[in-house]
Amino acid sequence: MNLKKLVDEKHFPLWGVVASIVGLVFILTPQLFYVGSEGEPYSMFNHAVSELGELGVSELAWMFNIGMFLAGILFIPFMIGLGLYIDNIVSKLTSVVGVYSAVSIVLVGLYPMNYMYEHSIAAISFFLSGMVMTLLWAIAILVQKEVRVHKALSLGGFINMTIFALFLYGPFGGFGGPRPEFSMRITLEWAIYWAIVGYLLILSLYVWRKEKNVESSQ
Repeated sequence: MNLKKLVDEKHFPLWGVVASIVGLVFILTPQLFYVGSEGEPYSMFNHAVSELGELGVSELAWMFNIGMFLAGILFIPFMIGLGLYIDNIVSKLTSVVGVYSAVSIVLVGLYPMNYMYEHSIAAISFFLSGMVMTLLWAIAILVQKEVRVHKALSLGGFINMTIFALFLYGPFGGFGGPRPEFSMRITLEWAIYWAIVGYLLILSLYVWRKEKNVESSQ
């Protein structure tokens, strides 16, 4: 398969679907087996996402880290393909930001919390680029001349951007100090996970189904 075929309208949505499924299975499964340093079970309300990849603490840290690495790799052809599919200046710019964001996910998998300096750079790179990327996808969809992705799907991009912004700039404090029963900042981090995976999966399935219907009608 040549590179052009890899990101054409028949193939790039499948990369997005597979990447999303990997992101769901490999990231959610380690929660079931997690026992924290104080013997506590995992909770999305007071445990950061990356704690699932902490070596020596999370039993299935290897699974989480491999999942982040694979999901990031798989999202790269999806980002390129979606930008070419929408085919405007904004979408092509968004592809570049999307690839950068996907590479950041790869680096989060390569550098778990045990390598805090490298992990922090990779994580903040993802959060910042993810916020910009989802905003740009929304704009790219809205300004289409030839509508290839339904403009209503821009709403998901704006929702994602808002959650990213609340996480990054909201007055909710950091991750330090004793572990609370409920942390708004950590809850927002998990909201980012659900929102971004859900949005990219919806976009992937939308294009895949649309192109499948076009192919079957020919």
